[in-house]
Amino acid sequence: MFVGMDVEAGVAVTGTADGDRTPEPALYGPGQYLGRAGERVEGLVLALPDQWFDAAGAQRREALYAELTGALSLPLWWCVPRAVAAAASVERPAGEWLVCRICTDAVGVTLCRASGRTVDLLGAEWRPASGYQAAELVRDRGRPARSGRAVLLLARARAQPRYRAAPPWRGSGVTAGAVLDGFAPVEEALRSAITGVFARHGAGTDPHPPPDGDQQVLVGGELSGHPLALDVVRDATGGLAARELEPHAAARGALRIARGSVRAPALARHSVSLRAHRIRRGVLAEADIPLTVAGEAVAMAVMDHGRPVTVDVPETHHPGIRVRAGGREIDVPCPELRAGRYQLGVHTAGTGLGVLVFRPDGGGEPVLLPLGEPTGPTTG
Repeated sequence: MFVGMDVEAGVAVTGTADGDRTPEPALYGPGQYLGRAGERVEGLVLALPDQWFDAAGAQRREALYAELTGALSLPLWWCVPRAVAAAASVERPAGEWLVCRICTDAVGVTLCRASGRTVDLLGAEWRPASGYQAAELVRDRGRPARSGRAVLLLARARAQPRYRAAPPWRGSGVTAGAVLDGFAPVEEALRSAITGVFARHGAGTDPHPPPDGDQQVLVGGELSGHPLALDVVRDATGGLAARELEPHAAARGALRIARGSVRAPALARHSVSLRAHRIRRGVLAEADIPLTVAGEAVAMAVMDHGRPVTVDVPETHHPGIRVRAGGREIDVPCPELRAGRYQLGVHTAGTGLGVLVFRPDGGGEPVLLPLGEPTGPTTG
């Protein structure tokens, strides 16, 4: 079977050649869920929080890698940002997609580009939403937070103050003014994140519409059902239509990636190699070990002809770490490496050179080494 999992939401969707199965809870993580699956796993893709794809988040990705490839010997294909998996859940995605995650404490906006069968992450922005007042989201007599009356009345109250005293939900003591004021910190954060993501990562404030006419904005998160959420997104994006994501969209998108219906490789922004010494015919010679190649997928395990690349750290030698990137050599502060043999791995790190991982060949705690930001040309 193939497995797609949204780790943050604790939801998994599995599928076989006969089709997808009903989403299942995976509240205790991928290790426990897959350990009792009872079926052969042919491909696995994890949708992880977008914030985990920087240098600081590499530690969490490495922990999952160790759990799944070590104890369970499972074929972990990719860890992908949750927003990329959400975009991949759309049937035949094309063009630029804005994925908004609206929560009570923070707002995230990610810009993705879909072309053919590939979804790439262009950039993401996060903003805190401190000060949000949740009282207006209390569901009154089972009514959903978003209703036609609530959306219409709140739109009027925004334009005409006399409607602020009216209740968006009949029989509720909550006024439209209280709803607008309570949502204000989230709205401010959302507008700032949308503006920021287009300014830093897009071509402008009006993305090119996809040729097949699909929606361009996807909205998820615990406040995606707020009666103001979709209207604020539409207004902040200059009128782009927005739709709410289903709760298991990221897991379903991850399943499509696991199956190969959609590709979402973590492409290296830079070519990076590790300077090392090799003994050839009894002579010590310098050598470059390729870690990443610009424009190609970043492998969590560095391989050479199908075998893991290993390096030896001698007892009497405190190694200096030197990488080559952009045609220049960079000295990286050396971590505390014990003598022994290590397998190499790499995690992406936003716009940086990545995070180099030294995994003890005989087991033990890995050592993670952020390689920092690039200097000079970025493709050498």
